[in-house]
Amino acid sequence: MLKFPLVMADTTENQPAFDPLIQTENIAFKADEMIDCETCSRKNPPNRSKCMYCGGALAIEAEFADQISPISRKLEAWEKGFNVILLSANSDADAQKAATLLQVELSFIQTILSAGTPLPIARVESLIEADLLMNRLTDLGFACSILSDESLNANDLPIRASGVDISDGVISIIDFNTREVTAIPADELALIVTGVLSKSKVDLLEKKGRGGTIKLLDETETASDEAVIDIYSRSDAKGFRINLAGFDFSCLGESKGLLASENIRRLAVLLKENAPNARLIADYVSIRHTVADVWEVDARRDAKGRQRAGFGRAGFGSVASTSNVRQFTKYSRLQWQLLKDEG
Repeated sequence: MLKFPLVMADTTENQPAFDPLIQTENIAFKADEMIDCETCSRKNPPNRSKCMYCGGALAIEAEFADQISPISRKLEAWEKGFNVILLSANSDADAQKAATLLQVELSFIQTILSAGTPLPIARVESLIEADLLMNRLTDLGFACSILSDESLNANDLPIRASGVDISDGVISIIDFNTREVTAIPADELALIVTGVLSKSKVDLLEKKGRGGTIKLLDETETASDEAVIDIYSRSDAKGFRINLAGFDFSCLGESKGLLASENIRRLAVLLKENAPNARLIADYVSIRHTVADVWEVDARRDAKGRQRAGFGRAGFGSVASTSNVRQFTKYSRLQWQLLKDEG
């Protein structure tokens, strides 16, 4: 009969016994390495950023920082988070390690880098996670910054403009709803961001069959793209938005054409000509699908109840819709934040 030496369990609090018969090294943390949660007072391993019991933020010990995963989960669109913005990369930056760290495909990192403009590379739950991620990316050769969802404030849209008047070095913007006029000296106009607002809607009529199967009875799809311009002064983080619908393009004078889509492009040029200090950002259309991996378009599905579609055809209706309004607003506000940080 085989005999094995008796292994005495280490009864130190929160430290499991080390058994050399099944372990080559002691992988447990020592009692003095455990971290007390300030919220629930329970002890946690030092390789966590959040309490495993209550979810509260934990203090990060420098020696264990490299063991903590900076991305705990993917956030929902409605949640408040922190955005890690990739500003630039060194010539020897390690894209493969960055992809592993971010839990994404290498092609995503390469696409972000090829865009040649600051873009969000990750969106995480807490500032602690954002700091961890930024520090790791810095070590890999990437320059980053952090912006909170609150600073981008995409739920509070820019003020809708109904008209613009340009005269004597002043750009006056008319509020669509209140008709209030805001006069901005031309040299104080800091940013002009052009983009497209895309919306889609699919109306469905479905019927439940035997065995839980779903039969599609009718489907109607509509989609629209609307060119827009966001305008910011140096002191205004909210800005103004020029939509195609309801805007008076008479400020274009003789340059005003018959098509609103052409007029809004001419207006962007006119604003830049009269505000030479303003930065014109016109690359949203080319990068919109890239940022969608971090800033997803809003999508929802609403039930419409029981409906009929022709003689003898009845089912349950629903409508699925998508909108990139918040995505473009985030991108627009990102440009203002970057400009502000430059001083």
